[in-house]
Formats: sequence, structure tokens, C-alpha cells
Amino acid sequence: MNESPINKRSLAFTATVSLLIAFSLFIINYFNRTTKVVFCDVGQGDSAYIRVNNRVDVLIDAGPNKEVLSCLGRHMPFWDRKIEIAILSHHDKDHYGGYIYLLDRYKVDNFLTVDYHFDSSTYKKLVKKIKSMNINYRFVSKGQSFTVIDSIFRLYWPPIDLKSYDSNDFSLIFSFDKNDFRVLFSGDSTPLALNSLSDQSIKNINILKVPHHGSKNGLNKKFLDLADIKVAVISVGKNNSYGHPSKKILDMLKAKNIVIKRTDIDGDIVFKLKELP
Repeated sequence: MNESPINKRSLAFTATVSLLIAFSLFIINYFNRTTKVVFCDVGQGDSAYIRVNNRVDVLIDAGPNKEVLSCLGRHMPFWDRKIEIAILSHHDKDHYGGYIYLLDRYKVDNFLTVDYHFDSSTYKKLVKKIKSMNINYRFVSKGQSFTVIDSIFRLYWPPIDLKSYDSNDFSLIFSFDKNDFRVLFSGDSTPLALNSLSDQSIKNINILKVPHHGSKNGLNKKFLDLADIKVAVISVGKNNSYGHPSKKILDMLKAKNIVIKRTDIDGDIVFKLKELP
């Protein structure tokens, strides 16, 4: 039975329109220079995605599982399959688990993390996979910085000679600075780290990624009294067994009139540079 010529014309028309739409979206995005910061809803874990000037992709942590792929699918252009810089704040699975799945879907140029001896067989498999793919794997520490187009990432913690039995003490603290806009990422940092930050490193913070999912053992009043924070983002899973975020932390933020955003309530939290406070 011969196929109807009308069906062939319909298919050709649909394909042409689809190509035109895809091409139009590509052109619109190509000339767009907006920088956006996305705190991904990955359940009980951490993951943030930055697209600098709509050109360079930076991923900070990847949550516990493959949910990070859904977040990137929503916020990263469909034709872009490369992440220039992947950062792992520290070696807890709710921060690195998603990287195991991500490496099968995206090309990663650089993988940055802290130098901390970790015996997890799962993490060792991740490192082996990273190295087998010839990804630039290196350790970073306090005092280092790197530039992405017109933006700077500045690392404030941990010091290279840190000694501690608490893995959270090694969690990276760093800022993403673009012009007068600053985001401070804190991983699962403890008061030891927060209290060691200089006044200069925590001034004029537009957005704080609240440490350790809003745990009562993370953020403290001394830090908040020094910092000038506009928005606090808490990456946390719904009805989690840890009781995160702590009422104590929420009350501290509210007392400072800081806007609170939560992934368990708001889902993916997106900030575009022109819309930032």
C-alpha cells in the first residue's frame, strides 16, 4: 500500500518548522549574554549550576543521584554537552553522587575538589572514572582563584595544611564574583571554617548558599552579624529525616530580614544577573 503524498508533505512541513524553531532558539541564545545561577532541586543534597555570559558552564556539586541531569536539562542549552568546570565541595555522597551519572552524558574539562583522604569505594570509582576520561583532576585550597570570562571564583577555605577528623571541616568555601554581584558557596561548612573567614571575604554577599542544608551545626550568628546577605538559599529535600532546615537557622535568617529560598519548597531556584538583588 502506497503512502499518501499528503502525509509526506505534512511530515516534510513539520520537519522544516521544527528545524526553523530550533535554529531560531539557537540564534536567540547565541546573542544572549545573561549570566544565571541555578540552585538545583536534587532532593537531600547540593548542586548549583552557573552559566557565565551564556557561554561557560560551571557545576558545583551534583547531588546524591541522577536528578542533576534533569536540572541541567531544564537550564542548560540542549545543544551544549560540555561542562568546562566541575567543582566538588567535599566528599559526601549527597554532593558527589550525581557526578557518576553526569560523566556519561556530558564532557567535563576540569574537576576541582579538596585534598582529603577518603576511603569510600564509591568515591574511588568516581575518581578512577574521571582519570580514565582524561579530565583535568586537581585539588584546590584557600588563597587560590580562577577567572571565567569576566567573573572570578575566589577560594577562602580550606587552608592547605588543615588538620581535622571532621570531613565537613574540609568543605570548600568560595565566592562567585561578577561585577558587584557575589554568591558565597559553603558546602557543608562548619563554624570552624565560617569563623575563620576574614571580614573582606564575606562582605556584600548577594546570595549565600546556606551550609549543610540548614543544619543547626552549620551557619552561626557570628557569621551572620558580619555578613551583609540579601538572599539565603537552602538546598534541602522534602520531609528529610535530618530535620533540615533547623528552626534555629530559619529564625536567625528571619531576624536579619534575609530573604529565604528553599529547594524543597521552591524547586529549582534561578537567579539571572539583571534580576538579582
